[in-house]
Amino acid sequence: MRKKIGVKKPSTRITRRSALALAGVGGTVAACGKPAPTARQDAAPGGLFNHGVASGDPLQSAVILWTAIGADGAVPRITAEVSGDKDFQSIVWSAPVSIGTAATSNGITPLKVEAVGLNPGTEYYYRFTGDNGETSPTGRTKTLPDGHLDELNMAIVSCSNHPAGYFHSYRHIADVAPVDVVIHLGDYIYEYGLGGFATKDAEALGRVPEPKHECISLDDYRRRYAQYHRDPDLQDAHAAAPWIITWDDHESANDSWTGGAQNHQDDEGSWATREAASLSAFYEWTPTREPAPGQPRSAFWREFAFGDLATLTMLETRLSGRSKQVDWKLFPVPADADPNDPDVQAKVASFTNDLVGDPKRRMLGDAQGAFVEDSLKRSVDAGQPWQLLGNQVLLAKIFSPDYIKVLPGWLKWLAKKKQPLLFEYFLRSRFSPPLNIDAWDGYPAARERLYDRARRAGSSFISLAGDTHDFNTSVLRAEDGEIVGAELGTTGVSSPGNFADVVAPGVDFGRLTEAKNPDTILHDVHDTGYIRLTLRHDQALADYISTTSVKQPTFTAKVTFRFALRPAQSSDGFSLKKV
Repeated sequence: MRKKIGVKKPSTRITRRSALALAGVGGTVAACGKPAPTARQDAAPGGLFNHGVASGDPLQSAVILWTAIGADGAVPRITAEVSGDKDFQSIVWSAPVSIGTAATSNGITPLKVEAVGLNPGTEYYYRFTGDNGETSPTGRTKTLPDGHLDELNMAIVSCSNHPAGYFHSYRHIADVAPVDVVIHLGDYIYEYGLGGFATKDAEALGRVPEPKHECISLDDYRRRYAQYHRDPDLQDAHAAAPWIITWDDHESANDSWTGGAQNHQDDEGSWATREAASLSAFYEWTPTREPAPGQPRSAFWREFAFGDLATLTMLETRLSGRSKQVDWKLFPVPADADPNDPDVQAKVASFTNDLVGDPKRRMLGDAQGAFVEDSLKRSVDAGQPWQLLGNQVLLAKIFSPDYIKVLPGWLKWLAKKKQPLLFEYFLRSRFSPPLNIDAWDGYPAARERLYDRARRAGSSFISLAGDTHDFNTSVLRAEDGEIVGAELGTTGVSSPGNFADVVAPGVDFGRLTEAKNPDTILHDVHDTGYIRLTLRHDQALADYISTTSVKQPTFTAKVTFRFALRPAQSSDGFSLKKV
């Protein structure tokens, strides 16, 4: 009999995120003076198609169409239609949608169908109709271009945490100039139950997780996706453009890897069963293709070519090849050890080089690594100026600043008195550890293998990353000093950053990280938002759009940072600069 699911006790494993989550101590460094979270009174969508519509994984002549139906009694026959106009006067494709019963939860059945025979680089509109006369909302989609393309516009999002706050970024994507495609880099949902990460305002916001407990079973994950898809901002952003989606860890469980996750315990059943449940729900509830027959469902790497301008290669860095993360409990010296002691230095070097840096540690696996190299080479050989990697976690090499040296005494004193785990994190920073060993910094040998593959392909690429809930921009440099690309890291749609609730006058944690790491041009720890990336043959422009508080139902948005990139073929070679 399965154990009753409740709220988990916080992990005692000290990670960057768990340590900093403790930073709201006393009231001196806790956030203060902010408006109280305010619930938005959304009208519950009604009818057969009350979970909206979506499209995704576009190709030159095809696109996946998605909806979900909830019906009392008999389910009507459903037809999908694609038109060249909003009024559906020029329907170019239609087909009945097969309805099974295996993918139902609480009377809700998600549906997917592939529209085929479409023209490249063409804007279309789609809808679903029931033979009972009901019609879904209309969605806009676009096929991939073939041949010359002047410009490509992307919205890049990550970390959409429903109980943490409103999806202002999705609303902005839906309401401003349409993009060609939305790239979601993972954490489309969060698995936590009420009382878990970022749920403290869920009741005040009217966004209590469904189910209230942590997602473990297939039914749990299905109900969580269904809740997310009732959000009006998510629905409208999906209807505005096709999406290319990958998962990160929270679609299954925190810090997942091939054999488990930090947020999975033995009394919750087998990891294989939970992983399979999470993947089933993901494929049911997102407009994505499954891997080719014969491939495991975790083999979720794929390629999207945008005419003669760019190729986007989507990575899978969680469930198919990743080795288990190194646990900070294995750090070989006490946090208060003398960093100048030669014996201490030798032990720390062994931890960094021999354990974290073990060349046997994997991130992608051989099959995916070969696919990525081939994809990059195809793009280079085709003369495309831009190669993009859709990458869940940061590639850039980023080391922790010495917080003991740079933080004010009052903050260190307060942490020592009231939050010993946080103070231990500060103390360990004196050894200049990687900022986040769940990212590629925890797999440096695997990162070098990826860089070597890119160099063999002749590619200077752009890594698109999420996960951190911070805006990040970095130059990507191999161990031998050669620059192999750049990284644009988006912040969370609604998940709070590591320092969101820390008020420490005169202290900017992001600037401290930038000062420690010359190749890190930006580490902004304050904002929620997303990135709009515009690619042209001679330049790429990345606008980092921040939104005001996700705890309030209304918001404003602005371009907070802008970066310009030049491709390798430009007169100055590959470059990245803040503008």
